[in-house]
Amino acid sequence: MFGLDYSWLADPAYQQWLLTGVINTLKLAALSSSAAILIGLLGALGLTLRIFWLDALIELFVEVFRNTPPLLQMLFAYFTLSTLGLKVTDPSTGLSVPLLSAFACASISLSLFGGALAIETFRSGIESMPRSIIEAARSLGYGRWARFWRIEAPIATRICLPGLTNILTNLFKTTSQASVITVPELMYYAGQIYNDTFRTLEMMILLLFIYVVLVSIITFAMARLEAFMAFPGYGKGH
Repeated sequence: MFGLDYSWLADPAYQQWLLTGVINTLKLAALSSSAAILIGLLGALGLTLRIFWLDALIELFVEVFRNTPPLLQMLFAYFTLSTLGLKVTDPSTGLSVPLLSAFACASISLSLFGGALAIETFRSGIESMPRSIIEAARSLGYGRWARFWRIEAPIATRICLPGLTNILTNLFKTTSQASVITVPELMYYAGQIYNDTFRTLEMMILLLFIYVVLVSIITFAMARLEAFMAFPGYGKGH
């Protein structure tokens, strides 16, 4: 149809490349998303402590990683960390190699980028929480740490789920930029395939389909989580 030729999909080598690319993309997205949520929670907790130097440090972190392109952050991590002496000797070859692989650099930079966005998302959730809930927790004798992890963080997470969904889907799509630093994810193998077969249009259509399916699975899972965590007065639980 329309002159499209997908006969190359029958080649086991291309099938393996696509499968490996999807798996590596999922790994990169899962690692960076988990780390971003943890960074977001810790950053939001830090902001609630009202310590001047800690507030300044967290705000500087947010400004730097939120206001610079994730591709630039990835390139900076890949080329800078390798030139700071962070190297080890490969026992198989005896050669000096970077301590952090391209995959590790991509994971770190995406985690920091997503974490900066998550800090602001969680902060907005905590600040929108009714003060009566905080006062009730205090009256029940909850300390600062227990109050945050047992009351503020769960409620703020529920409030922030729509915002977190946007962050996670953006992080997933941004994993495609890791191909620039030779991370063998989906976009990297797609480039290898259309360079071999010259079927660029077919490859782009297939990529669009794969990304739409994978991102739709994430948004569906987040919607189910939002429904599961719903409680009266917030979102769909209202």
